Amino acid sequence: ACGVPATFTVRVVGADKQPVRSGRVNVSVTNFGTQTLANAAFDLAKGNPVTCAGVLREPGFLKCVATAQLGTNACRTVFGAAYDPEKIAAGSERPADFDAFWDAAVRKLDAEVPPDARVVRMDALCNARHECFKVSFATFDRQRVYGFLSVPKGQGAGPFPVQVNVPGAGPGVVGPSAGMADNGFIHLVMNVHPFEPAATVAEQKKLYDEQDKRLTAQFGSPRYCHAGATSRETYFYYRVILGINRSVNWLAARPDADKTRFFYSGTSQGGGFGFILCGLNKNFTRGVICVPAITDLLGFQKGRQSGWPKLIENVKPADKAAATRVAPYFDGAHFAARIACPVRVAVGFSDETCAAPAVYAGYNALRVKDKAIVHGLGMPHRVYPEIYDQLDNKWLHQK
Repeated sequence: ACGVPATFTVRVVGADKQPVRSGRVNVSVTNFGTQTLANAAFDLAKGNPVTCAGVLREPGFLKCVATAQLGTNACRTVFGAAYDPEKIAAGSERPADFDAFWDAAVRKLDAEVPPDARVVRMDALCNARHECFKVSFATFDRQRVYGFLSVPKGQGAGPFPVQVNVPGAGPGVVGPSAGMADNGFIHLVMNVHPFEPAATVAEQKKLYDEQDKRLTAQFGSPRYCHAGATSRETYFYYRVILGINRSVNWLAARPDADKTRFFYSGTSQGGGFGFILCGLNKNFTRGVICVPAITDLLGFQKGRQSGWPKLIENVKPADKAAATRVAPYFDGAHFAARIACPVRVAVGFSDETCAAPAVYAGYNALRVKDKAIVHGLGMPHRVYPEIYDQLDNKWLHQK
């Protein structure tokens, strides 16, 4: 509860798992933001373990960082503690015209740009259990979104349950998830990048790097996820969101798709797209959203770490005011309020990329009654296998 001190115990052990008796450990406690609540250095010769305490008086998370110097070796670890996290609110207000803006954008794209769905069979990847396809769809400004579709084969006529995914941040995927089709699922994975996926990971990385260079030259931003943020219609994700949304509609219209078992599952950037797509598209019947990015983009306004990609912190100084006005329209926390299907969320208490306060800001914005959050105590920016098993295998896929 707010106002109750939290004490962290730090143990420094060697390769033999026994406490070391020399060296130093530095421990700091912050509010996952700009406020330092404790900072101390300890001589391990005088005691090991050591303790350090902090307290929050408003909803949020403490972050304890311990760094040990043992001779020439250094190690670092992070742990988090939650304070009334169910009361954490997003760092920005939900724009009054949020729904009107996105509903109008969907209608405008449908009215002005034919979907132009292109589906190319990947013969070399097809077998007796599945068929695989490259897919792409048109969006604004003569751009396209690209992905891969896997469909069960030799498993009856269907309809089959559906799962949609957007990858985490980075170059994206270069092939389909055929294993999902082997298990009886139609699977669609859509990259966020408006270029056709390459044949290999190395070639994809090259295209990705070239894109970032172009966008940096054009907008003065370090990565694609910061580009064009001075306007809602020029921000990188605008055309991507609308294009992937129409790919979901195309998928839902297939006669072999089971519209009663139409799922989303994603992590990090893909988790952020879980809030976005499940909020924008009413075809989804369940969603799993793990350590979501693109959520609580203005968390810094409440003195804590903003959600990835720390948009305002990474645009040019001259662009910050405009980007601050644009960011709320892309915030997963504001899409969350539109979601009508059951949702499960995973949060890492030690996640320094998609910080726990940002994840909780999105979770708390969900208005559906059937929601739950799984706590990854000590979990950094990843998802423990047992959490994937709990959320995807035991909840999302249950009949």
